[in-house]
Amino acid sequence: MPGLKTHIIGKFKDKASIGKARLVHSFGSTAVKYIHLALLKSTTRTPNKPPNSDYVSAVISYSNSRYAPAAFSAALWRLRVTKNAIVATKSLIVIHKLIKSSRDKFEGLGHGRNNLKLNEFSDKSSNLTLELSQWIRWYGQYLDRLSWVPKVLGSFPNLLVNPKDKVEEKDRVSTYQTGYIIRQTDSLVSFFEHICTRPEIPPMFQNKIVDEIRELVIEDYFKIVRLVMVRLQVLFERLIKPGVKPIGDLGLNDFSLLLVRLVECKESLSGLFWRCRRLADDFWCLVEMLKAETEKKNNKQMIELAGLVQTTVKDDEEMIELVGSVQPEWVTFDDSDF
Repeated sequence: MPGLKTHIIGKFKDKASIGKARLVHSFGSTAVKYIHLALLKSTTRTPNKPPNSDYVSAVISYSNSRYAPAAFSAALWRLRVTKNAIVATKSLIVIHKLIKSSRDKFEGLGHGRNNLKLNEFSDKSSNLTLELSQWIRWYGQYLDRLSWVPKVLGSFPNLLVNPKDKVEEKDRVSTYQTGYIIRQTDSLVSFFEHICTRPEIPPMFQNKIVDEIRELVIEDYFKIVRLVMVRLQVLFERLIKPGVKPIGDLGLNDFSLLLVRLVECKESLSGLFWRCRRLADDFWCLVEMLKAETEKKNNKQMIELAGLVQTTVKDDEEMIELVGSVQPEWVTFDDSDF
């Protein structure tokens, strides 16, 4: 009975919100009115159901029009005013899809980190909302990081299938300085590291809202894998090919630490491999090859450094022996000299 009562109250609140939106936007822009109505209908309090795809598509249809700011603002407003975990989670899913569908650099989350400010979100009204609250806190930080990807890269290239796009992206990255490529890759690896901190995922189809989040994250993961892979390929060429500008000692050290962090993510990310197994295998094979190559380079540097230290010590010992072999000569003066 408590569940039925909550469901009825939720239905009533949803209808009240839609009625209020009709009234508030009745004298404004028709497009803005449709955005708000579609958003409210896609983010209802109905439990265990992801946002209605038809209404989400209606909101997303404005993401590359002059009404794009209104679409983002409406979704962010819906997220910030609600205390309901179901509504908040669905709002985050809509925001995620808006980011993914926007062709331009997404600026909707501001210029800092933690712009969604969901770290303290908690809805204790049921077991479902408690579970969703964990995802909301993690998902908000995730979308903050996702919105920073085009800022870090200068764009968010789509490298899903077209080989020509991959070649163009590699040609573009090849013009960058090594340090800049490493900084870009570092930001993308941080994105992987955040995916590794996701809440424990329930069994498939047990929570359809979480399933929707998982699908979106997997799509992002493989898109980022392709972006990282292009950068690792360029760095690999600079590491081993003669005639290509080499990676300096400082860059090699930073790159080695970056690869260690990346390898540490592998086990946690392995649950996402099933979607594109061949791509995942190629990616981690490249990572392991790079790690082995950087270790070889670092070992060679250590051997050279040890040899230099040994030579220096030997030179110092010879100098000491030389100084010890020189006998001092005393000079005497006659009184007549003064």
